[in-house]
Amino acid sequence: MDLSFIINELGEERDQYFNAIAPPIWQASNFAFKDVESFSNAFKDERNDYIYSRGINPTTDILRKKLAALDGAEDCLLFNSGAAAIFAGILANVKAGDHIVSVKNPYSSAKKCSTRCCQGLM
Repeated sequence: MDLSFIINELGEERDQYFNAIAPPIWQASNFAFKDVESFSNAFKDERNDYIYSRGINPTTDILRKKLAALDGAEDCLLFNSGAAAIFAGILANVKAGDHIVSVKNPYSSAKKCSTRCCQGLM
């Protein structure tokens, strides 16, 4: 696949967003369904329908397709933080009863959190 096509066009369905040259960034939104049955079916396989944009949304779909194509992969995963990516990588490789050996503060940015919600947790 041509690099220029991947970067500039792959995954971009311009007719779905008013033919804008650059796709809009979907930051946070819920998505509407025609009826309760359609909504229920969306939860059975969230990869095929958008439910809440903090998880899967049109912006992340475009990025996923482009990154996978650039790497020659079938698909890829996106995470909303580095900590989430690290956590997923570890959980994919351990099972109940396994032990994990780690440095004391593997993700130092988390230790710097001083908001009220984090106080007392670290």
